Amino acid sequence: MRRVVLGSAIVVLLVVVVVAAQPPIAPPLVPPAPPALPGAPVIPPAPPGDARVPVQPAPLPVATAETPLSRFQPLAAYPQATQFAVRGALLGADWMAKMHQPNGRFLYGYVPALRQPVAGDHDLRQARAALALAQATKFSGDEKQSVLASQSVLALLATTKPAANDPNTRVPVQVSFVCNRVGFAALVALAIYELPNPSDKLTDDAERLCHFLRAQLRTDGSVHYTDGPTDAPPQIDPAGLNEFPGLALHALALSNRARPAEWKKDAVRRGVAHYAEVFRKKPHATLAATLTPAATEMYLQTKLPELANAALDMNDWLCGLQIGPTDAKTPQWVGAFRTTADAPATADAGLHLQSLACAYHLTRQTGDLAREAKYKAALADAVQFVCGVQFVDTNTRHFETSFRANMLIGAFHLSPTDGNLRIDATACAVTGLLRFLSSGAEGR
Repeated sequence: MRRVVLGSAIVVLLVVVVVAAQPPIAPPLVPPAPPALPGAPVIPPAPPGDARVPVQPAPLPVATAETPLSRFQPLAAYPQATQFAVRGALLGADWMAKMHQPNGRFLYGYVPALRQPVAGDHDLRQARAALALAQATKFSGDEKQSVLASQSVLALLATTKPAANDPNTRVPVQVSFVCNRVGFAALVALAIYELPNPSDKLTDDAERLCHFLRAQLRTDGSVHYTDGPTDAPPQIDPAGLNEFPGLALHALALSNRARPAEWKKDAVRRGVAHYAEVFRKKPHATLAATLTPAATEMYLQTKLPELANAALDMNDWLCGLQIGPTDAKTPQWVGAFRTTADAPATADAGLHLQSLACAYHLTRQTGDLAREAKYKAALADAVQFVCGVQFVDTNTRHFETSFRANMLIGAFHLSPTDGNLRIDATACAVTGLLRFLSSGAEGR
């Protein structure tokens, strides 16, 4: 019996020694959460609830500065969609700040199930993230996020250079086959204009990028978004037709607000007219989503009715693509917009939300009560959908605590059926939610 007991003790001792000798398991390589600055908005914790849908957020702390965020006090007095949007935008911006790297770029994407980064980083998506973070810091007044957004802009500007024959023009370095020059220049300029207080030097650089965009304008109102001067852009890059011209016109519209010039007004007016006709012949959700902000911004500056009419017509069509609660095929997609007959939108759902919010703002300006009611109902469903694909406390409890805090909470995953993360998906969601919060539809 003694031998058996002694043998058992020896085995136990050996097991303990072997286990102790094993090297510690390295924690996941995740960026640490940025420390909160005094006066930065504190994101309220998510209360318990159904993990499948967004839950009613807790009241926000009292804002310490006169920012757009400060008017949502008390948050509980606002409609549910507004509560979701405020909390979703703040959480999303906080996650983007955690993904910001020392080189000024964002961690591009992540696969939570494998704890592995996603390959395929792209400058256009980095620029969209810089734009969203700039918009978020203007909304919240978060000083740290403002610094990070400025660093991202500077990193992106480093990939542009003065034009060889015109020092007042900045040209993206990469060819459009790698990163579309028109889209990139427009997004970087938009990010600069959306910073809370851009320096004169940064605004000068944004204007130089807009001078590059001016060189791409054609007399019929179109934007030449490929590099070859004799190219037919819709043939070289058919998908680009729905994205890059709208971004360019939006950048010129914001540029006109910062530094007015008649050529900018004329370019946006003619450009919207041209692409509204393109849309009438071949409607596309992305074209509506990128052209509407440009038309809306210039209408607010000029009150030209044709700009409002073009935007409202496109968003009437977009509303027809929204998935309603009676859709038995895709109940988890209620509130989203179909990009084709069968495929709902994924990472760019926030851009459709932005478009609809712009259109709602126009109805408040034009007094179109019928459209106002229709758009407001569609916006509530769209906000619900977008916030429903955000990682929050209640739908990440099966992950390890520090991992979910550092890598998941606040991010918008690609769709209800795809839990992977990409920086532009969160950026588009934050942009859309913030536009909703300034549209008038967020009111009590």
